[in-house]
Amino acid sequence: MSRRCSVDGCTRDARPQRRLCHGHRARVSRYGNPHFTQWGTADEMDVELIVTEQRPAEGLTRLERVLVARGLTERQVPAAEVARIVGVDKRTVERWRSRDRQKRAA
Repeated sequence: MSRRCSVDGCTRDARPQRRLCHGHRARVSRYGNPHFTQWGTADEMDVELIVTEQRPAEGLTRLERVLVARGLTERQVPAAEVARIVGVDKRTVERWRSRDRQKRAA
């Protein structure tokens, strides 16, 4: 018999002999909170400071990286430089830009 994950609202099955599904167990071990997601948190002041100063920054959440990349793209900063500042691969920046162009075209 499979049990459901014990986190409220989760519809996935818990891992065998456990109370949590794989996804929530990973969040608890990584962040200490089964509801934490890096896509939901962004410090607008940090994002604006990094875009303005165009300096590398560590410890950014995923959402902050994307927002910084968008801000730098608006300032016509090349993809390689954006990648260096944000701390990702140049191809990742190009993919983000492509996705943003597709959303604007739709």
